[in-house]
Amino acid sequence: MSDLPLLYIANADAGFRDNAEQTLGQDFSVRSFSDGISCVSLLSEKPPAILLLATNLQDAPAIELCRDIRADDQLHDTHVIILLGAESSPELIDQAHAAGCDEALTHPVDLANLCRQLRTTYRLSSERSSFKQQANYAQKVAMTAMTSMGELGVVLQFLSKCFSCKSAQEVALEVIASLGQYGLSGAVQIRGGQDVLIESTPGGNPAEDGAVIGKLHGIGRIFEFKTRMVINYDHASILMNDVPDDNEQRGRIRDNVAMLAEGAHARIASLLIEQDNLRKQGGIRYALGEILQMTSELREQQRASQEQGQHAVNVVIEAFETAFIRFGLTPDQETELINLLVELRHEVSSIGMTADEIDRKLQRVVRSLQSIAEEQF
Repeated sequence: MSDLPLLYIANADAGFRDNAEQTLGQDFSVRSFSDGISCVSLLSEKPPAILLLATNLQDAPAIELCRDIRADDQLHDTHVIILLGAESSPELIDQAHAAGCDEALTHPVDLANLCRQLRTTYRLSSERSSFKQQANYAQKVAMTAMTSMGELGVVLQFLSKCFSCKSAQEVALEVIASLGQYGLSGAVQIRGGQDVLIESTPGGNPAEDGAVIGKLHGIGRIFEFKTRMVINYDHASILMNDVPDDNEQRGRIRDNVAMLAEGAHARIASLLIEQDNLRKQGGIRYALGEILQMTSELREQQRASQEQGQHAVNVVIEAFETAFIRFGLTPDQETELINLLVELRHEVSSIGMTADEIDRKLQRVVRSLQSIAEEQF
């Protein structure tokens, strides 16, 4: 197959076609046609780089044919040259240019000079086409980057809102809002402990979506089937029902929605920890109340016991002092008994001191529990 650029010649003059094929054939792969219909039938199927279109065609007016070619997007890059008769008027030349031709030449045509001109034309056209492709590619890259930034912005917005959510319901609604921003329909299932919550995008069926997620949860992080996709984490699964077929767009959606699912999972996990801490905090506060009541009761009992013990000791001492006189004890006996009574008083006092020490220790425990209970989990 020839690597030369393709050139079509549509001209009713057989002599011109033969000379043109011989002169231009060294630099171009030439196809010549004696009528317009044969040329037109091949144009869209295999567009040429250059088309020499003569006005002497009987079945297709060259100017009208040029206008049709310019309306065809597939032939947009074809360089069209209209070959006019020697006596063509300036008005006809203007009509040819108005029809969209790139050049309008009048007979006789210097084929050698035309060949040099066409080589330059093709080179410039190729460079222009290359620049156009590069510009289109740069535009596509820029649009993809802008689209990716916009899609990533949805994820960042979700994460900033998600971690201020106070309940699983709020997290689920933020996921649904993000899916809506991507133009996706689907659902999210939130699993927190024994509780399971399902939310669907507008128009969805939570019962059906929940059944689908229930079947696909646990079979892997990401499951894809045709236009459906499910992304699973321990506490969150996101179902999408209408994922695009385009691989690039599909990949971006998969990555972004995976970040949504991971963020939802992390927030639910933190909410469960917060709830557990609140339960523990409540238990500590309850225990603290019970200990405070118990220490208060012990303190009252201790004070009453000390008063009773002191009173009993005083009664015993008074009774002994009276007995000293009545029994006629010797001084040594009185001294011995008095020493025993003093020891008894000290024992009673030490019991009170021990009870005070126990009370102080209990107070330290109470203060420690109060500090824990007031701590923000």
